[in-house]
Amino acid sequence: MSTSARVFSVDALVDLKATLCTFTAEAREALSAVEMEIRRNQVWLDGQLAHWRDMVRRCEDEVFQAKQDLARRRMMRIGDRPPDTTEQEEALHLAQARLAHAEEKVETTRRWLRVLPQAIIEYEGPARQLAGMLEADMPKADALLESKIAALEAYIQLLGSGQAESLPSVKTALPSAGKEATPPAES
Repeated sequence: MSTSARVFSVDALVDLKATLCTFTAEAREALSAVEMEIRRNQVWLDGQLAHWRDMVRRCEDEVFQAKQDLARRRMMRIGDRPPDTTEQEEALHLAQARLAHAEEKVETTRRWLRVLPQAIIEYEGPARQLAGMLEADMPKADALLESKIAALEAYIQLLGSGQAESLPSVKTALPSAGKEATPPAES
């Protein structure tokens, strides 16, 4: 069955081509942004680990100092009643709480440093596939659309010039994948 193609405009294909170009540029930009964010987070986590380890050392010194102050205060005797050590005990509890907080932060940071590489590996597979598609498939799709648009525009011009009546009928405006359309023969 052969029928003529009724092609009057290729605007939809031109819009598709422009949208694919925009998508390609935005996807490349997004992949680069994610790559930079991954590196930034790795550096940040390393910095956090160093910071909290340093904080643990300082807090251990504070706990040691608070224990020393408490022990000195308990040795002081004023008459036969025991000395008031409330202030020193509060300082010791506060120093111990800071130390526990810093140790918790070190452990949390270490856990994230163990989890992050696995998350990066899980991300990199699909990201490489997308990057490969952007590098290889999108230029091919762009070239294919460009050639189809040009062929359809030529066909429209032939129809407009009145030569369409003498041309053999065309089965489809866009041939199926892998088959090339034969352009109408000019007389």
